[in-house]
Amino acid sequence: MKAGLVLAGLLCASAGNAAPLPPPVTLAVAPGTQPHMPVRIKDVDLNIRLALSFDQALILNTAPAERAGLKAFPLIGKRTFKNSLIPGGEATFRFNLFNITPRGLEKGKVPVVWVSKIIAPEADGVLALSALKSDLITLNFGMPAPGSMLHTIPRKGKDEVVMEARIGGEKIRVSLELNSPDTVMNARAAAALASAGLVRRNGGLGFWVPFPGVALPFERMTASPGAKLLGLPLAGAGVRITETQAKVLDARAKAGTSTADDDEDAITVTASRKKGRDPWILIGRDMLAGCSKIEFDRPAKVWRLTCAT
Repeated sequence: MKAGLVLAGLLCASAGNAAPLPPPVTLAVAPGTQPHMPVRIKDVDLNIRLALSFDQALILNTAPAERAGLKAFPLIGKRTFKNSLIPGGEATFRFNLFNITPRGLEKGKVPVVWVSKIIAPEADGVLALSALKSDLITLNFGMPAPGSMLHTIPRKGKDEVVMEARIGGEKIRVSLELNSPDTVMNARAAAALASAGLVRRNGGLGFWVPFPGVALPFERMTASPGAKLLGLPLAGAGVRITETQAKVLDARAKAGTSTADDDEDAITVTASRKKGRDPWILIGRDMLAGCSKIEFDRPAKVWRLTCAT
């Protein structure tokens, strides 16, 4: 009996000392703009844009990193990379782990990367939304339109932002990104959607601009009436193509910045019958513009989007 009372006392004490739940985060965002949040790092306050498409990291322009006195991890914390997604095709990346404090939230340690090329011209850097220490993060874009619907879409993991769509025998990685005006996908994803009767190529040429100084060509596609992706109405998206394919569509178009190394995103099968890159889709503002609320629910492992139909 005495042992039972002691055990009960310990359990009560443990419950009383349980860590408080992190507060929910709600940000008001003007329609057509990006969510921003003040973030402190090493006693320096930065203006940071929040990104929905990648996990658990802070990417900075070089100037604010130098202002904060950041130092790269010894020996391995400085690398030069070449990639068509990098402005100019090449940049030096420095990285380390630092504590950051988003305004109103607890301090937490995240990987911080600062890049020798401008990554965010309108801010000091970009922070993954999932890096915020909160179980529920809500972006409010205004009042919902009449007839709006709630879409609950599973994510792959508690702290992961990526979703998965199964279409035409393909498992397609799907991400959200308010910073991209267009919904863009690679050729394998487009082939799966086309085989399912959801889209068709229409010969229009566009350029995906994920960062300043980057322009990757894509062919515009027309969505079939009533076509949906993960329950969301599918707007006319774009499929990545090569520079050569872009010239076929429009000989007068200015050249983009992609290279031959990036062609795997623009093909479904190589000459050796090896498939191109794994299928991916980035859902941009053309599909998200009708959303009045976007929620990241960490424990439930879902996105919740309230959007006009």
